[in-house]
Amino acid sequence: MILGALQRVDRAIGSICKWGVIGSLLGLFFLLLVAVIVRMVPMLSISGYDEIVELLFAWMTFLGALALWREGALYRVVLLEQSVPEPIRRAITVLSQTLMLLLALVMAFKGYEFLRDAGEITPFLGIDKGYWYLAVPATGALMAVYSAAGLWSALRGERTGGDGGTILG
Repeated sequence: MILGALQRVDRAIGSICKWGVIGSLLGLFFLLLVAVIVRMVPMLSISGYDEIVELLFAWMTFLGALALWREGALYRVVLLEQSVPEPIRRAITVLSQTLMLLLALVMAFKGYEFLRDAGEITPFLGIDKGYWYLAVPATGALMAVYSAAGLWSALRGERTGGDGGTILG
């Protein structure tokens, strides 16, 4: 029952990542199209354009990284894994998952400190830039959860990610 709930949450996170990246990319393309039209028709102007671009780009980047992290597709050298014996492969996997967990924790904690201390407001739209900076600690925390699950699987000798599936199945 708990595993089923975790798998549903995992699928929801995957869907949020996928559609968040797609939506951000489409938003960026739309804004680029509007910018081209504005340049062709000099009587039109667009304000706050760069602020929205920054927001979409930040979330697209971090959600895309989370999607790859979730699938176990980051920091993976398959040729190295296939060229060493099983005990060394397992040690490499454990070391890799441990380092990934440490990186994710640093991202989550330092990202939160940055978010907390920023207090910046966008000049034109007047929106708190915390919405931009939230991408770092939010995705870092989720990456840490996936890394902890990956480390647990690696310590048990199970293969972790990299084949298009997720750590949770």
